[in-house]
Amino acid sequence: MRLVTRGDLDGLTCAVLIGLHEPLDEILLTHPQEVADGQVEAGPNDIVANLPYMPGCAMWFDHHQHTATVAAPDVNFKGSFGAAPSAARLVYEYYGGQEALGEFDELVRETDRMDAANLTPEDVENPQRYIRLGFTIDSRSGLGSFEDYFVSLVELLMSEVPIEEVLEHPEVLRRCLLLEEADFHFRQALKIYSRVEQNVVVTDFRGLDQVPRGNRFLIYALFPQINVSVRLQWGPNKDYTMMTIGHSIFNRTCRTDVGELAARYGGGGVRGAGSIRLIDDPDQQIQMVIAELKAYG
Repeated sequence: MRLVTRGDLDGLTCAVLIGLHEPLDEILLTHPQEVADGQVEAGPNDIVANLPYMPGCAMWFDHHQHTATVAAPDVNFKGSFGAAPSAARLVYEYYGGQEALGEFDELVRETDRMDAANLTPEDVENPQRYIRLGFTIDSRSGLGSFEDYFVSLVELLMSEVPIEEVLEHPEVLRRCLLLEEADFHFRQALKIYSRVEQNVVVTDFRGLDQVPRGNRFLIYALFPQINVSVRLQWGPNKDYTMMTIGHSIFNRTCRTDVGELAARYGGGGVRGAGSIRLIDDPDQQIQMVIAELKAYG
């Protein structure tokens, strides 16, 4: 069977737990937007996890409430959908939970924390164990494609290799070192190109030829007093300004529904995060969005 999942720690843990119970011979990594756009199709030999429901699939696991799309499954679908900190938690419980899979309890627990962004500043600035591993397969960290790497991690974790040994694997270690170097430069760039306006930190990378990459949560560790971030950078060929907005994962006092705000400016998202393509008079729209974030707190 083929597993269709997302390339992050939640998708990895889903792959490990499903692979222990189902005969997987292929893993396809994709993104929810590609599913929503109809770029990926599923059939009777496909298991879908951590992604919107795909008609025709054999099994489906997901915890994102907003992904119960128009293509909703039959009430008797095989799998699990519901509120949970991660899709992996639903898979874990589906196959027997701690009684049957107790040796994976820490992996699932840490996947819950990472997928829900229930992290500490120490997790962000000095990640350890499964959190550290998770950042090596975070596409937003900027380490490039990792399909083969993802599959190798699935095999290692299914074999119950201790996390200490997994982190010493040559490719894992290489990626960890790349992340540390990237985070060092990213931290410096955030300090230089960020400004604080009341409860909002605004990072403007439009003056750079290349946007620095690194841990996306670093901004909240560097500016713990703010409760929402705005990042500005150029889209392809500088055709438009891309604005991304996110609630702080440490100071969780922001009352603004970011998805609703972004939608009013032609973008989209969920309550805690969203993005907007600013094409016409972007500077005026930027000030309007920031003003709303400041006014509502």
